[in-house]
Amino acid sequence: MPNKVYSRLIVRYPYQTNRDYALSYRFAAKRLAETFTGDTIDDLILLPFLTLYRQAFELELKNLIQFLVSTRMTYVEGRTSELEQARSDERFKELGHNLHKLLNEAKKHYDALDLDESFPPEVEKLIAMLHEADKSGTAFRYAGQLPNTQEHADFPDLAALLEQQYDNLTVITDYVDGLYSAGPTLNELAGDYY
Repeated sequence: MPNKVYSRLIVRYPYQTNRDYALSYRFAAKRLAETFTGDTIDDLILLPFLTLYRQAFELELKNLIQFLVSTRMTYVEGRTSELEQARSDERFKELGHNLHKLLNEAKKHYDALDLDESFPPEVEKLIAMLHEADKSGTAFRYAGQLPNTQEHADFPDLAALLEQQYDNLTVITDYVDGLYSAGPTLNELAGDYY
C-alpha cells in the first residue's frame, strides 16, 4: 500500500537482526498492554499479548546464542567446527521455536564462558513457564492447543513480570560484552607473537 501522506507513513527497515525483531515484538506487546483498562473486552488482548512476548523471548534467546558463540570464538576458543555449527542456520532450524531447547543452548554457551554470575534463575523460570504453556510456538496463535479451562491472571502483574524478565535476559548480552570487549581478542593476542 503506497504512502500518500507523511503522517500515515510506516516503514519496514532492511538489515534488521533477531535483536531488532525481538525489541519490536516487545515494543508491540508493551503498546498493547498500555491499552488495558480492566474491562471485559480486555480479555481479547491476552493471547496476542502472550504471542508477542513469546516471540520476543524466542528471538532474544536466538540473538543471545549467536552473541555468546561469537564471544567464545573471538575471545576464548577461536573458530572451531563445534562453534561454527552452533551458529549455523541448520542448528537454529534444529532448535526451531522450542524455548526449552533454545534456553539450554544459551545456557550451554553461557556456562562455557565460566563467568562469575550464574544464568539468571528467574529468567529460566519464566522461559520454562512460557515453554510449558506453548511448547510448539503456536498455542497462543491457533485455537485448540491450550487446555480447555478458563484461567485468570492479574494482567498488570503479568505484564510487569514479562517486562522485567525480558530486561534481565537482554542484560546478559551487556554483562558478557562488558567483561570481554575491553580485553584483547585472540587475533590481537596472536598478533603480539608474530
